[in-house]
Amino acid sequence: MFEFEVQSLRRIRVRLGAWHFRTWRSYWMRLPKGYRPPETIYEVALLAEDGNVVAQMGAFFDLRTAEACLARYEPEAREQMVINYVSVHTRLKDWEFDL
Repeated sequence: MFEFEVQSLRRIRVRLGAWHFRTWRSYWMRLPKGYRPPETIYEVALLAEDGNVVAQMGAFFDLRTAEACLARYEPEAREQMVINYVSVHTRLKDWEFDL
């Protein structure tokens, strides 16, 4: 298996089979047996005036659905809402390798 992911200019990850290389610590490692990369979900959240999340309005597997959910709210409410990108792991062991 080969994977190449650019999270930002300083965070780049390459996976070759069970070997995992990245530009942040730990720079290389052998992935545990059964490793599954995280899935990204899109959370529609309501923000307080200070920018903290007050409530989760919904979470979806694709961005279009999250944008459609956001569009259903009144324009005044939409100004206080955001779409957050969340990585979801199936096992704690997999999460440890993506820190």
